[in-house]
This record gives sequence, C-alpha cells and structure tokens, in this order.
Amino acid sequence: MSGAPDFVERRRIPLPWLITPIVVMALVGTAADIAGPKLVTERPLLQMFLNPRNRYLLLASPQVDVVPFFVVGFVRLLLTDPLGYVLGRQYGDAALHWAGEKMGDGGRFIRRVERWFGKAAPVVILLAPNLYMCILAGASGMRVRVFATLNVVGTLGRLLLFRAAGEAFRDPLLDVVDWIGRNQKWLIVASFVVVSIQMGRARQRGALETPAEIEREIEEAEEDLERD
Repeated sequence: MSGAPDFVERRRIPLPWLITPIVVMALVGTAADIAGPKLVTERPLLQMFLNPRNRYLLLASPQVDVVPFFVVGFVRLLLTDPLGYVLGRQYGDAALHWAGEKMGDGGRFIRRVERWFGKAAPVVILLAPNLYMCILAGASGMRVRVFATLNVVGTLGRLLLFRAAGEAFRDPLLDVVDWIGRNQKWLIVASFVVVSIQMGRARQRGALETPAEIEREIEEAEEDLERD
C-alpha cells in the first residue's frame, strides 16, 4: 500500500474529524451492548441504530415495520464506513499501521489481508465492510464510486437477508424476544460483566484509545514511514 496522492494530501480532512465520530459510535455501541436486553425488547429501532450487530438486526426484524427497519438499518450501517474509507485514502500506510496494531496480533492479520485484498476487494466490501476493510479499501486506491456502490448494495443485501430471516423465523424469534424480556435484569448484568472483561483486555493491548491518542499514533506512524 502507499500513501495518498499529492492532490489528496493537500486537501486532507483533519484526523479528529474522521476519528472522533468512529470512537463515539464505538462507545455508544458498547453502552448499547450492555443495555441490549432492554433495548432490543422495548426499543428495537433504537438498538439497531446504536449497535447494528447481526443479532440485533435479526431480533428487531419481526418487531418493526419494513420501512423503519430499512431506513434505520441503512443509515446506521453506512454511517462510519465512509469515514474508514477516507481515513485509508488520505492517510494510507499510516492508517493501515494503526489499524493493524489494534487487531491485537501485531498487525499480522492486516498484512495477510493486504496480500489478497487486491483480487478479492469487491467481494470483501460487498460482504464484510467493517472499519478495517474500509480503511484498506481507501488505502488500496479503490475508486470512490466503486466503494460507494459496493457498500450500498452490500448493505441493502444484508438488510434484505435479515428481513427475510425475520419473516421466516418470526415466531421463534418473538419467543426469544419474550424470553429476553422476562430475564432482562440478569441478562443486563451478564452483558455488563462480559463487556467489562472485553474492555479490560482491549485496554491491556492498547486498543482502547481516545481520539487524541489515535491521532498521535497515526501521525507518528506517518512520520516514521516518511523517514523510511
């Protein structure tokens, strides 16, 4: 991968503008995970927006009307993907270095993905456009129109899949929602414990950072790459 072209460098969006929304949405999603047993039974659309994990999309599907399901799901799923793409497009290898370090395996996963991403990029963005893959798409120079098209089509396909599954398994899913509602208190406690453990591990490996810390890491990585 390489850094951004000169004309992009001159017009780069400041790092805090890209990083802060990503961090905020991640924190909001964590809080929604803890409150998930309450939100998914009483405010399923809000849960979808705060944390659009597959399980919440599936459980929300039989509870909400089709239009709100697609509108809320579509907006939320596309909210941070463009930020990851622009981060990779404008900060190139420095953004990839930061992303790789946060994977917790010394960046080995990202380096392996880089080797085959060129051939499989359209499929990856279509099926699994998470933050790291969007950064990789931007850093690899994928065209904006290609990225946007694949992201939109993939998001709609994902929502269609979960809507269809929600309709096909409506009664069993509603039984699960009912069970969650009856055991809400204990499930929230369990969610809090699990999320606390996950956050503790993330903090230990340096994956839990403020926007200022992330900005400093990317800028330092960029300086190191320039010296090399």
